[in-house]
Amino acid sequence: MRWHSLVSILLALAAVIANSCGSAWAADDFAGLVDIGGGRSLYVNCQGTGSPTVLIIPGKGSYAEAWNVVVPTDDPIRSSPYDVIGQAKLEPSATATQPVVARTTRVCAYDRPNTRPDGVDRSTPSAQPHPVTQDVDDIVKLLSALGISTPVVVVAHSYGGLVADLLARTHSQLLSGLVLVDPVSEFLPALGEAEQNAAFNRDAAIPANPDGEGFLADDAYAAISAAPPLPKVPAIVLSSDKFPPPTDLKPDNYTLRQIQQANTLLADALGTVNVTATNSGHNLMLYQPQLVADQIVAVVNQVRLQGVS
Repeated sequence: MRWHSLVSILLALAAVIANSCGSAWAADDFAGLVDIGGGRSLYVNCQGTGSPTVLIIPGKGSYAEAWNVVVPTDDPIRSSPYDVIGQAKLEPSATATQPVVARTTRVCAYDRPNTRPDGVDRSTPSAQPHPVTQDVDDIVKLLSALGISTPVVVVAHSYGGLVADLLARTHSQLLSGLVLVDPVSEFLPALGEAEQNAAFNRDAAIPANPDGEGFLADDAYAAISAAPPLPKVPAIVLSSDKFPPPTDLKPDNYTLRQIQQANTLLADALGTVNVTATNSGHNLMLYQPQLVADQIVAVVNQVRLQGVS
């Protein structure tokens, strides 16, 4: 699942944000481990102040630091017609999505188990591949442990889209808005051929490295299908319009058109639009951090206008 994982790109990035006092989780900038019970902890990075809080759910194998780095404006990969993010020279930046959103409201990103491969304060590992219900349960516990006022605006990338989808359906009281960044759409299997679906399910379960993350795609689709309908909240869907070069693709990979169509169906179900003119590869927060931040802030402002923050 090349387009679903940032592990190979972010291996060299250490966690560089210093820890703050745990008693200030709900108010001050904080980066460190949060105890969610059962002998388990999750790494969390919270920045900014204000309401509603934004919660970022990274994609498969990705983690909080991805929302604090960017592809530099002078990086030659930007001129490529293809998504070649693996060649990018990512760098921390105040123009990254999380710090930009933090100028408007509080925003927290976290590391799921088995995602960040190195550095201090790594989330407690768990068995892989894992079901999406585990990630939903962890978010519920994390929000409680952080003392965050709910409902929150959820921002989800790639596999995180399936987590957000099930969270919205089963814990709608926790969610006031939704921003889906090139998500794995629940409608993707209906648009795929049998060979494509089988390949995706297989690749989803396989970690990018021996200690990495894998998830059970079929389990996620089944859980979403059995859950209540999506709530009607301010929402937006963003899709990539660049794809990896043909030499990096296999015959059983989904096509860019299929992914965009699935995202449009998801946007329809949410009563919103799917923005496809993004000039970006799969990791929009790296290519177009300002675009992603602007859409998050727009949803935050809609929630504020509705008075549910």
